[in-house]
Amino acid sequence: MKAKSMSRIPRFDWSANQNIQSEVVVKNIKVVEETREALQLLQARKVVILVLDQLSTDKAQRVVDWMAGGACAIDGQTFWVAEKTFMFVPNQVDIQSQRPAPSSPSPSLKDIST
Repeated sequence: MKAKSMSRIPRFDWSANQNIQSEVVVKNIKVVEETREALQLLQARKVVILVLDQLSTDKAQRVVDWMAGGACAIDGQTFWVAEKTFMFVPNQVDIQSQRPAPSSPSPSLKDIST
């Protein structure tokens, strides 16, 4: 039995979805398990703003790490909006900000809040 070549797997064309109207979803995360739904929204090419005020700093960091990984997987970006509030955008959304970008894809909540 011959193994399939990786080059034969069709690549998803992100540019084909660029005519879709963007949607922004704001979620207040109360438990870490709600991250899965937020990741699914991001995967569906929606801008996701997460308010993590109700989580401890360690749990909020865990959510930010998961979401930043999901954003990175789809060539998206992570933005710090305010203390414990982050925006995750898919690659077809262009965000312009005068605020400096964090040095890593997953900003540390402890560094930002100081």
